[in-house]
Amino acid sequence: MKRREFIEISALSAAGLMFGCSRGESAGGDLYLLAKSLLKKWCAGMRSLQIKDPKDKNFGGIRCPACGFIHGRIGDAVFPFVYLAKISGDAGYADAACALFDWQERFVSQEDGSWINDVVGHSWKGITVFGAAALAEAIKHGADVLPSKDLQRMKARLRRAADFMRDTFKFGYGNINYPVTASFSLALCAQVLEDDSLAERARYFAHGALKYLTPKSKLLFGESNPLDIKTPKGCYAVDLGYNVEESLPALVNYAKLTGDEEVLEAAEKSMRSHLEFMLADGAWDNSWGIRNFKWTYWGSRTSDGCSAALAALADRDPVFYKAALRNTQLLERCTADNLLYGGLDFRKHGIPACVHHTFAHAKVMADVLSMGRIPVPNLDSAKLPREKEYGVKFFDEIQTALVSVGDYRATVTGYDLDYYNLKNGHASGGAISMLWHKKAGPIIVASLNDYTLVEPENMQAERGMSFVGLTPRIEADIEGIKYRNISDFNADMKVSKSDGNVLVETASNLVDANQNSNWRGKMSAKTLYEFAPSGVTLKFACKSKSKSVRPRIIFPIISAEDERVDWLSENRLTITKKNCVLEVSCDKPMRVLPVGGGRAFNYVPGFEALPLFVESGDASVKVRVV
Repeated sequence: MKRREFIEISALSAAGLMFGCSRGESAGGDLYLLAKSLLKKWCAGMRSLQIKDPKDKNFGGIRCPACGFIHGRIGDAVFPFVYLAKISGDAGYADAACALFDWQERFVSQEDGSWINDVVGHSWKGITVFGAAALAEAIKHGADVLPSKDLQRMKARLRRAADFMRDTFKFGYGNINYPVTASFSLALCAQVLEDDSLAERARYFAHGALKYLTPKSKLLFGESNPLDIKTPKGCYAVDLGYNVEESLPALVNYAKLTGDEEVLEAAEKSMRSHLEFMLADGAWDNSWGIRNFKWTYWGSRTSDGCSAALAALADRDPVFYKAALRNTQLLERCTADNLLYGGLDFRKHGIPACVHHTFAHAKVMADVLSMGRIPVPNLDSAKLPREKEYGVKFFDEIQTALVSVGDYRATVTGYDLDYYNLKNGHASGGAISMLWHKKAGPIIVASLNDYTLVEPENMQAERGMSFVGLTPRIEADIEGIKYRNISDFNADMKVSKSDGNVLVETASNLVDANQNSNWRGKMSAKTLYEFAPSGVTLKFACKSKSKSVRPRIIFPIISAEDERVDWLSENRLTITKKNCVLEVSCDKPMRVLPVGGGRAFNYVPGFEALPLFVESGDASVKVRVV
């Protein structure tokens, strides 16, 4: 049977998969249907951006509407294109996959079998681990839809990539996500290429990864160099986004593929610990992570996603299915124009979608579908950890407290480790980096202290005067240098309970990006955050030895520009949200930082905010949902 004939015939049966199922059939629940819907949308979005003129030197490439160039890792989209062609019967997606594969070979393929991250500017070869896994999946699922000659070319190319990984990768080759992800990538290559040497190396990486789980919480660490770096406060190099969207899914996938129960048990325990940081709307609270310069509300800018790995653990606990469903629903909320945007307010603020989000997460939607129809568990009793009211949990291995009081959820962090040479990255100093409410959603969300293009090809450049740091802080601008309490890695945090409320006290100094105080003298700072069912009170106090230095307190409140703000007085305002009214009051007159359009915006993690501040080093702010 010819390829076109096969696709035409299979389209009839595939229609039931793509657009619903016959009466009486189980579709595997909302997650399965949602994954199909998103795969179709995202592949359509990418295909619309693909360069289709054979005379164009970039024929087959997919130009990013946000970045203006073709991402070197776009070849990862070969797998979702092939899988959609398989289940939909649309041969155009198989043609798109072949054209994209050819572009990848012309522009980023290397003689040693690797692929590089970008055509220009970024020659890192570790990303071969992701391209190899995507290509192996395309070969595995594409026998019925890809021309034989293309299938053989892809298989030969996979051979070279697999050899490169086997011979080059080790623990310490890049951050921990690379050798850990190699466990699954090599195991998959071993299956497709029928090579035991690849399987042995895959096992080495899977079992070696188990040494990189923190002793108490079993959080995966090593997003650093060296991998086992430890700070004066005893913190490890942990990033939630990379862990839950890349490394832990690789371990789960490896274990499921090979039947390795030891690795699966360890991966499950670690995923449970990471699940403590998922909010009830499916968001990942990476407000504190070492690589949160790539944090999006749903995950991380260039990693693949968590849905398939969580779904693969659903047979062990329905809470994993619920987490997969919630996160996928959030991805849907952030999808428009058939592309995945980097946060809830990107499109509202006129920021285009980076196609990197779409092609990475499209792979995971194809993964979900390739698992088949998962029996839908009873989710009534399955509660995510942060859906429960528990007071406070403190993770000393990252110096971060999670608060759960009434309908409020919060994160306070004193995490004292920056990423490589990055200065003023994630918030620290006892910063409140997340405040979330059951009705209001995100109220306070931390950004980078200073937005820095750590990876210029993988981040979007700052645009316009509306770009403001979103973390509540005490700040002094002295001769053009900003000194902040949220920059202080030496801050002390004290967590306590009182009459059902949770108190978090911090003592710090205002310091610059290099942890230095101003030459005129230290500026000591204290904060007291009180979390009660009736609302949250944030108290700030700063003392300066110099009369010429006037610190101010900045506390942006997450609010889209289409939300109505009513000033009841200079000390009190309300914000009308979709499901509630949020009241903000202060014992000092509040003002708004001058930004275009009345709202600040920050890519990390993609929110608009009302940038409130007071011209004082002391203030008490109360936030409550009324």
